[in-house]
Amino acid sequence: MTQSKYFPDSFYRVSVKGLFVKDGKILLLKESSRLSGRWELPGGGLDFGEDIHIGLKREIEEETGLQIKSISDKPVYAWTWRFDNKRNMDWYYSLVLVYRVEIENFEFKPSEECEEIGFFSKQELNGIELCQQTNGLKNVFNPEDFKS
Repeated sequence: MTQSKYFPDSFYRVSVKGLFVKDGKILLLKESSRLSGRWELPGGGLDFGEDIHIGLKREIEEETGLQIKSISDKPVYAWTWRFDNKRNMDWYYSLVLVYRVEIENFEFKPSEECEEIGFFSKQELNGIELCQQTNGLKNVFNPEDFKS
């Protein structure tokens, strides 16, 4: 493994994501074209020292205007992703923690970060362009886990 001149070997940037499932389909956000223009789970990176639930709620509301009703106590999925040549760094790892969320309303408001929302089945995930770290979702999402 390559050493990083920026961080100790055990450093991970923590990214918290919300998973809302309706009728076996996942809510995804389309990043604005000035970013990647790809689909991803709602959420983002935690600020230093920020509470996970507060950070997740903040990120989703900032990006979409959607109001969060509840967030699971524990993550339902977790994976890591290595980014190369991003954020002015040679590389770094992201620890992605995915929490189940319930959304109060679907009054979507486009932002500088997000231009669209949509629902996708597990099969449809293979036919859309996902953000790099969201690709881990393909390996773990099972719609059967979210049946009422």
